[in-house]
Amino acid sequence: MKPAGMHLPCVAALCLMLFARTLEASGLVNTNMIRTVRLTQLPFVHEQVGVVVQNEHASKSFKTYTALVDDEKATHLASIKVHERKSGAELETVQVDGGKYRATLRRALQPGEKISLNIETVFANTVDARPARVKQTGDQFWEWADAPLVPSAYATRKQKTTVHVPSREAATTFGPYFDSNANATRISVAFKSNSEQLEALTHRREYFVSHWADDLNVLEHYQLRSRAPENDGPFDKVAQTVSKYMKVRDNFVKTLLVKVPADAREMYVVDEIGNVSTSAVSGRRHRAAEDGGSFKIMQLRPRYPLLGGWNYTWWHGYSVPLSSHLRTQGARHRLKVPFVGSIAGCAAADDQLSVAMAERQNTAVAAYELRVVLPEGAANIDVRMSLAADSVRRQPFSYYFDSSGRTVVVIKRRNLPPDAAHQSVLVMYDYSVLSLWQKPLVIAAAIFALFMLGSAVNR
Repeated sequence: MKPAGMHLPCVAALCLMLFARTLEASGLVNTNMIRTVRLTQLPFVHEQVGVVVQNEHASKSFKTYTALVDDEKATHLASIKVHERKSGAELETVQVDGGKYRATLRRALQPGEKISLNIETVFANTVDARPARVKQTGDQFWEWADAPLVPSAYATRKQKTTVHVPSREAATTFGPYFDSNANATRISVAFKSNSEQLEALTHRREYFVSHWADDLNVLEHYQLRSRAPENDGPFDKVAQTVSKYMKVRDNFVKTLLVKVPADAREMYVVDEIGNVSTSAVSGRRHRAAEDGGSFKIMQLRPRYPLLGGWNYTWWHGYSVPLSSHLRTQGARHRLKVPFVGSIAGCAAADDQLSVAMAERQNTAVAAYELRVVLPEGAANIDVRMSLAADSVRRQPFSYYFDSSGRTVVVIKRRNLPPDAAHQSVLVMYDYSVLSLWQKPLVIAAAIFALFMLGSAVNR
């Protein structure tokens, strides 16, 4: 019998062989990774991970690449996109499970080949106020914190993180780290930013389609919260009034700027108390840079300024011509509407408001619901949209003088990306002439039946 010590080299060799086979089985390796974090558009945090991927498998080719998002950050994820760096082409990316996303390459990566990818993610509400409480006119300081290493399904040989903040021109760099080894479990950057940050805890947008009146009614419900640091001490109305006339900045959101279509009419604003008569609409039309459409600005003034942590609940609505959003081809109808509205919070005085302030993306929507109420008799409904949704369903709905009821398309999603206001929803449905006349005929028949019944009773 051989001594037990003679087996140690064999065991070590076996472990090395298994480790080598494991690496060979994985195949893909991140040879270099650079994460760029931009904190200049709060409450949204934009991250771009540039990675050079190499296929080190001896014979196997790979058609997909798996990107991981940390579980803690996954609940704040608003969007994720993967592009080829050389061509700029966006790759089809689907969620596999939890924080795992799989991107399909345009061409299979052969053994020994490399490809450069850009993984772009947007997170909402991932920076915290430090300190959490400040004076009414005090500066706001924030802290961004994250793990030093980017989570990956593959071995990473070299990586670093660069953070850009609004209050400094020079970026802060962490790393480089080699072979997934970091000398810290957490990295952080503190910075000053007095820009307004809002969070829509819930936001519901409703479209009501009326073919008879050529009307598309839009109704929006908001529950809004200011993400500024909480006020240190009780609210001082005198100090707030003095800061208003002395042109001193404060941490109050005084005005909500809502972009509405230029042809919007019959606008109203209502909160839990009643009509908000302090709101106004600019008569001037403006041209949108993203799609060339024209819009007006509705200046919604809450009944009280929004301090950090304060909430405000209201709903506003208006009507636009249905013909500007509807296209027909025989009985087939195509309704194209914006996915979500645009709203921006502003702490500036009334004489300092501008169009640029209305176009800022400083409101993060945590829970969103879109409802499209189709006319009675709509059939063969098909919904298409470029933005991914958590759920798309249909449910019945009854309105005044309906006989068979209507169909409501309900779309829900959490954590809207900042470009969601530029996205559209296309709802296609069949709507015949008989369906158009269904309600008048039913009402006329009901009146005639009541008339005949009354005549029979009198006789």
